[in-house]
Amino acid sequence: MAAKLANPLAGPTRPLGSPEIPQFHLPPSAGSSGAYSPWLYGAATIQFGSKKRKLDERRRVAFRVALAPATKTIDWESAVPIEVMPEALLKAPAVVAPYLPLPAGAMTVKTFTRWAKNLDRWLARTQRLEVPPKPDGKGKAEGSKAEGAESEPQPPEVIGPKRGGVSVELVAILWDLG
Repeated sequence: MAAKLANPLAGPTRPLGSPEIPQFHLPPSAGSSGAYSPWLYGAATIQFGSKKRKLDERRRVAFRVALAPATKTIDWESAVPIEVMPEALLKAPAVVAPYLPLPAGAMTVKTFTRWAKNLDRWLARTQRLEVPPKPDGKGKAEGSKAEGAESEPQPPEVIGPKRGGVSVELVAILWDLG
């Protein structure tokens, strides 16, 4: 008699999609159990820069979005940050467990490519860097009117990525046990 799975949608093996679509596993955390859930994972390097501020900073980011069986489009607005960068992902599972199904779009290169392009656009639109206000050289923030009077602290300046400053490193199916 076959053992019953805790989740009736889970299968004993990983769903196979196109070999052109990368699939990775998250390193399991202590006490991980259950079935592998599919996520869409995206990692990128973002470059922020301002000639005026003499600023050139790079930031690596990674996000994931849950993939439900009926998923047709990806809403990167619902993405959650994840600290695991591409080099820490596993090519093979560390724990044997059943897998939940992948949505059909996650198995076709055309749809998957559209999801990846949307990540690039979303990052360019949403990623920001806060920069401390630039002093005016007299010890007071710019715009201070009264001599010797304490000026109110200026809010930090917020800048977006440089033009062409989003470089997507990896978009992949990510399997998470939990």
